[in-house]
Amino acid sequence: MALYAQTSGTLSTNSASFTPINGLSITLPEGVGITSIVILNVPFPYAEGNNTPGGSFGITVNGVMSGVVAGFTYNEGTPASFGRVPTTLVVGVPLGNAAQTVQAVWSGVRGSTVVIDTPATLTAIMS
Repeated sequence: MALYAQTSGTLSTNSASFTPINGLSITLPEGVGITSIVILNVPFPYAEGNNTPGGSFGITVNGVMSGVVAGFTYNEGTPASFGRVPTTLVVGVPLGNAAQTVQAVWSGVRGSTVVIDTPATLTAIMS
């Protein structure tokens, strides 16, 4: 079984704290003894800023932040252009006695604004 959510339109954040990515939430079913593979794929994000800009991505499970995160920063303090930096996060989430809500989250690095203007996806695979 697989579950899937996808963004639409342009989204951005300049939050220094992790905040939900609109449209990227799924509910995992109960299933003791099974681990779901959760994949957050952000194929073409970019960050704007002048202090080595970048973005961080993660997931929460029932509101609790996973310790596994992904992210990017540019190599230059003030980039001449803000190139696209594909970012993918893969996390194993053990299923429990009850359904669990998985929410994709993101934040800007060092005051940058992170932008998603192509579809990003949140997928869970269970067997």
